[in-house]
Amino acid sequence: MAKVLTEVVKEDKKTTELLIKNGLVFTEEGFREVTIKIIDEKIVSLVESEAGPLIETAENIIDASGCLVVPGFIDAHVHFNDPGRTDWEGIETGSRAAAMGGTTTIFDMPLNCSPSTISLQNLTDKREYLTSLSHIDYALWGGMTGTNLNNRQELAQMSEGVIAWKSFMSESGIDDFQYLSPTELKQAMLAAKDHGKVLALHAEWEKDIARLIAFNKQHPWLNERSAYLASRPISAEEKAVSYALELAAKYGTALHFVHISSPKVVGLIEQAKKSGVNVTVETCPHYLIFDEEDFLREGAILKCAPPLRPREAVEGLWDCVANGMIDTIGSDHSPCLYSMKSTDSIWEAWGGIQGVQFTWLAMVDEALKRGVPLKQIFPLGTSNVADRFGIEERKGRISPGLDADLVFFCLDETTVAEKESFGFRNAYSPYEGRVFSTKVKKTMLRGKVIYDDQNGVTNDKMGVCLN
Repeated sequence: MAKVLTEVVKEDKKTTELLIKNGLVFTEEGFREVTIKIIDEKIVSLVESEAGPLIETAENIIDASGCLVVPGFIDAHVHFNDPGRTDWEGIETGSRAAAMGGTTTIFDMPLNCSPSTISLQNLTDKREYLTSLSHIDYALWGGMTGTNLNNRQELAQMSEGVIAWKSFMSESGIDDFQYLSPTELKQAMLAAKDHGKVLALHAEWEKDIARLIAFNKQHPWLNERSAYLASRPISAEEKAVSYALELAAKYGTALHFVHISSPKVVGLIEQAKKSGVNVTVETCPHYLIFDEEDFLREGAILKCAPPLRPREAVEGLWDCVANGMIDTIGSDHSPCLYSMKSTDSIWEAWGGIQGVQFTWLAMVDEALKRGVPLKQIFPLGTSNVADRFGIEERKGRISPGLDADLVFFCLDETTVAEKESFGFRNAYSPYEGRVFSTKVKKTMLRGKVIYDDQNGVTNDKMGVCLN
């Protein structure tokens, strides 16, 4: 599958024309045997194989034989730590890992960088800092916290430069990103609605968690890992989601719950959808693959919040996926230095999982094992995300007029998650050693191959900020 581009001249304007042939292409109508025609950065047409020969030469063709060709994935939930904590990750290495896994657009969260993206100045500085560093396209989240809610004019200005708003209903673990009290959440709901933006929530009920953490830390006869699980029960997630749904129903705010870990909670959200609440729900691969027994065995490398749940919850979440109750999949890639994962106490270890490189390898692999049709899986990282966050006129589908962001999957080859192949900065991950029954052969961003499995990620950092 050699990649060669040819320059053609049309109407005195130099353009680049490229054809993707012989692949099984995932379109709005399902999988189709079509040729994708790309000019410059855009898809211009999909041509049925029987529609007759195209004018072509060998030099302007990518042969996708044996591959599924799907839209480049959009990961709406990553923490790439720039600026301020680049030693944890940084967008250069984070976007490299993303490209290796077929992700062509990420939305970078407003915390775990330093300072957090909670002011217009911080947003401006972050955007300028990231220029020319990313291998893939990106957008930036803004944070609404207990410290900036009263700056209404500044929040309104920020809203023009962010993809959406993010808030926490429990301690975030970052000093300058304070969680919202129940009263403050009402203010955030109204502000997000005024801005015409989605409000995403980390939904765990802080009072319950604080009480349970204090209780479990005082009982040394409990295994620390078991105590951590007990300190963040599903009931805390359920309580927070229920309260937020009540407010969203009252105020008409567009709500998005991130990293939901329980099928019971997904059921509450589904009921709210049916009653007319404007709400969507994300879960993450780690809640669909690992369970609490894995955490008890492996420890901090699988520490996250909400924590991993019992195996029956994993199975229940897959039922939710199969039944169309999950809207999006996000990696929640939340890296740190390895030393922050190797502390003596689980309470002190950083909570976050490195997985952006393996999100869609894992999802495809697991879906195939479970018999869940890929046509149900792929929209969770493509069109659903684009539609929810307002970039559907540019991203999320293989359709004329949209960016030529493409991923080539081969289902006849495997991928081993070896440490030497990790694209992210700090080489550890709970996915290490796993064998996935598929391989990303190529990733294309706006008509250019940025990764292939033979040569790796290109040196071009052509990612641009979308918002």
